[in-house]
Amino acid sequence: MTYSSQSLLAVGIGCLLIGYLFGSRKNKKNHVLVLVVRNDLGMGKGKVAAQCSHATLGCYKKLKKINSELLEAWEIQGQPKVVLKVNSREELSLLEGKAKSLNLITKIISDAGRTQVEPGSQTVLGIGPGPVKLVNQVTGDLKLY
Repeated sequence: MTYSSQSLLAVGIGCLLIGYLFGSRKNKKNHVLVLVVRNDLGMGKGKVAAQCSHATLGCYKKLKKINSELLEAWEIQGQPKVVLKVNSREELSLLEGKAKSLNLITKIISDAGRTQVEPGSQTVLGIGPGPVKLVNQVTGDLKLY
């Protein structure tokens, strides 16, 4: 039985497509880390970046201790992050409470107060990494920073 080069090419392309479709489902981005920044503090871009870094690392360390499989899935997906904003400490606290009630990882960053904000100011809330659908129940109505 002989096959034409066109038949072999068609079978090869079909196999590649099947592999791509099944492989992309496995790596679907279904986990996210959300960083919620207090916009009312008037922090500069560099300060916000540093505070978000603190929150990211804090959430990472917490999740590593309790659910390394979820952490690994998030890492494989490219560690997706979204930065959102609120306008008060009260809003930040409400979001933290809601996230905790859904058993999501949270980390609030309190600044040392050496540069732009008062000591103890809560600057950023990290939520996750966690399932997108669950995190969106907490942050889905917030605007991008």
